[in-house]
Amino acid sequence: MAITTTKTTGAQEWIARPNRSLTPTSRRALIGLIITASTLISGGFLLAGAWMVLPFAGLEIAILFLALRAVERSDKAFESIRLEGEQLIITCQLSDRESHQSFHAGWARISLEGDDACDPLLCIRSHGHSAWVGRLMTLAQRRQLALELKHRLHP
Repeated sequence: MAITTTKTTGAQEWIARPNRSLTPTSRRALIGLIITASTLISGGFLLAGAWMVLPFAGLEIAILFLALRAVERSDKAFESIRLEGEQLIITCQLSDRESHQSFHAGWARISLEGDDACDPLLCIRSHGHSAWVGRLMTLAQRRQLALELKHRLHP
């Protein structure tokens, strides 16, 4: 999980994104390499008379392609907490849904809580509304962010 902090005049933003070791370019190179290797190997088996290897090689490539597409779609996920003046703006984009919530910074309360006591999420509450963040962070990152937000909101 990668968290970036951006500070500008009068604003600070924390953005959490999934940590991916494969870039889109390396992902395309990987699938190209596997397609080439699989085509050469299955072509050799075809020339040897074992034509049944071809459908399985095609199925293997199709499944790999679908798996890498799913990873690519999940790369767009992020969670953002922006403190701008007296506004605390939470933006979460997970899967295909996006949510925006805004809180008055002076009234917002930060806590770590959740259904699973081992892995609590960061909860931001104010005036009966709440936002849960931290799905893309480790527990240590959530704890550190909670302390930093508490310090920034209520010095």
